[in-house]
Amino acid sequence: MDAIVHRPMGPGAPPGTLAGRAPVGEEVLHFTLVEYSLDTVQIEEEVTVEQCTFHLATPEKTWIDVAGRASAQMLKSLGDAFHLHPLALEDVFHSHQRPKLDIYDQQGFVVLNDPVYVDGELRTRQVSIFFGENYVISFHDEDEDIFRPVRERVLRNGSRLRRKGIDYLVYALIDLVVDRKFPVIEKVSAKLEALEDEALGGPTTATLKHIHEARRALVTFHRIQWAERETVLALMRPEVPYILRETRTYLRDCFDHTVAVMELIESYRDMANGLMEIYLMDTSNRMNEVMKTLAIITAFFMPLSFLAGVYGMNFDRDMGNMPELGWRYGYLLFWALAAIVVAGLYVWMKRKRWF
Repeated sequence: MDAIVHRPMGPGAPPGTLAGRAPVGEEVLHFTLVEYSLDTVQIEEEVTVEQCTFHLATPEKTWIDVAGRASAQMLKSLGDAFHLHPLALEDVFHSHQRPKLDIYDQQGFVVLNDPVYVDGELRTRQVSIFFGENYVISFHDEDEDIFRPVRERVLRNGSRLRRKGIDYLVYALIDLVVDRKFPVIEKVSAKLEALEDEALGGPTTATLKHIHEARRALVTFHRIQWAERETVLALMRPEVPYILRETRTYLRDCFDHTVAVMELIESYRDMANGLMEIYLMDTSNRMNEVMKTLAIITAFFMPLSFLAGVYGMNFDRDMGNMPELGWRYGYLLFWALAAIVVAGLYVWMKRKRWF
């Protein structure tokens, strides 16, 4: 089950240990540097760690986006260069963390999730965001450029991102990750609608498998979305450093989006449970039809079996026990009785609307 994540380290391991994860293969990280102020903006792709470190010390607002999954050695080097807390680096290294907000020495650390729905399975992808007084450092495991819409907004002259502080960039990144869940929930909705038509039209064992996959995906989606909603709510607290009161107003709108996603997930969970009930009801109805058919066949043949058993006893007709055995029309009488019994049963069951 995709909702089960095994603990990578054994009990008693030192905190901040970057070990216990499967190797990532060839280490390929893509660094994108964005440095901007009200009047200027500079965007550089495929920069080095040394360039990023230099720009972190400049007075302009700096955003470093790291795409790809770093090895333990590379992540440790990045932590030393960017002054990131070891406990936060451990959460970046061991992805599939629950969404949360941590504050380390006046440095904020946010964990979010950017799931994708592929082949009936919800695949979770972690997004980690560090923020300080004038910088933001974001990590995401996939090479997909998920933050391109925010960079395009930074390029616009007079944009709100250029005019406001670094906390507004934090809000913009979180809001983008939250809003990216609406297309995912639409895909789940389309899948459930197709399964609904299939369940009502004649479900098969494959239908049951797909319904179960959809329910699993929604359980996982609900788990991460519930924690993400609490994370956005935690960011709105006054004691969180570098998040200004004006930005908390925008975060309330982001919180509303998380609630909307949560409500959609819960409604689709009910729909998936209803589809399972429809499938089980259809299976039960088909079983009842089979049992009904067998019962009708048994009802027709039971009196015939009785008649055949009576006249199959072969008592001596000379003793007067079975006078029909010596009668010329005894055989025809048997079939006449059988036809009358069957016809009478048919009429009676028809009036009862048993078929």
